[in-house]
Amino acid sequence: MDRVVRDRRVLMHVGPVEIELDVLLAGVRENVGFTSKEFVHAMSSALKGLRKVMGTPHYQPFIIPGGGTSAMESVTSLLKKGEKVLVVSNGVFGDRWINIFKRYPVQVDSLKAGAGDYVKPERVEQAVKSNQYTAVTLTHVETSTGVREPIKEVVERIRDNVELVVVDGVASVAGEETRAEEWKVDVILTASQKALGCPPGAGLLAISPDALSRISEESLSGYYLHLGNWLNVMRALEEGKASYFATLPVHLILMLARAFALVEEEGLENRIKRHEMVAEAIRRGVEAMGLEIVARDPSSYSNTVTGVKLSKVPASDVLNAMADAGIELAPGVHPDLANKYIRIGHMGWITPNDAIATVATLERTLNSLGESVKVGEGVRATQEYLSSRLVGL
Repeated sequence: MDRVVRDRRVLMHVGPVEIELDVLLAGVRENVGFTSKEFVHAMSSALKGLRKVMGTPHYQPFIIPGGGTSAMESVTSLLKKGEKVLVVSNGVFGDRWINIFKRYPVQVDSLKAGAGDYVKPERVEQAVKSNQYTAVTLTHVETSTGVREPIKEVVERIRDNVELVVVDGVASVAGEETRAEEWKVDVILTASQKALGCPPGAGLLAISPDALSRISEESLSGYYLHLGNWLNVMRALEEGKASYFATLPVHLILMLARAFALVEEEGLENRIKRHEMVAEAIRRGVEAMGLEIVARDPSSYSNTVTGVKLSKVPASDVLNAMADAGIELAPGVHPDLANKYIRIGHMGWITPNDAIATVATLERTLNSLGESVKVGEGVRATQEYLSSRLVGL
């Protein structure tokens, strides 16, 4: 394809995602130190914004360097030697909890679902009632498959039988309904490069008072990710006072503050509705052109990620051709479906027009590569759905 087409890229990825120009430019600043008024104000605003987006007005927010995985590993700050953890995994990123905890002196059990499925709430309930677990980890949206776990229902079933409920909201926060405090989740975490629509570089968490009280010198975490080392820093910065443990990603924080301001301006409920509409528009198009979605149960479809199965063409060929056509998608990473599916990310600042462009380009690309698709039907289905949704808006 012509360089002009290739360079005018639409990033329909699972993270990083497209970044709003206002957000990107908020970080283009010279000579901003970690004690400057500009940074302290931005950090305070970002921490307060995080409370709102996660639905945790009375929890302690943290923004630490790294990403989703650093936020996940920092949860070891809440655990002690010999305690027992249940990992509920719906795919590759649910399994990441297992790999993290195996590095520490805790007992780890797991419940797993096949590719495209999710662990049912009753299975989690049965496991928790049969064992004495200190913590249960859940993944709200499994990024490797696009499957959403019904967090509220699971927590209702297990809350009285476990001390800590930890939710990986990396691919859900700011794109799915997330009411962590109301649902009695103890820890909710995410990353800057997902539905918040910022560059990579920060892990974000909100932690309940009860969970926070578990942080001590007996905590398992190492030095850098020990939340006890960050706690007073976060409290001071939210109050508008400069503080330091280790250097935070200063310019990224400036961008996060702007992103949270834009979320507030749009309205969180409206933002989630926009994500739901674009996600459904893409799925309507994918199914109309004759393709199968990885998530098997429509009730588990997510607002942020859709996995799409391929029957003939290798996924790598599709991704390369789509990139040449100006739209970058994400490779499938679930080992059970290796090179047999692609992932469409639809989170952050995505619009209905992005849905139409993605479906249209995917139709053309798959047809040219020899995949069996009904050319034109996908775009028609997407357009009809969006037209019905946008009437009167």
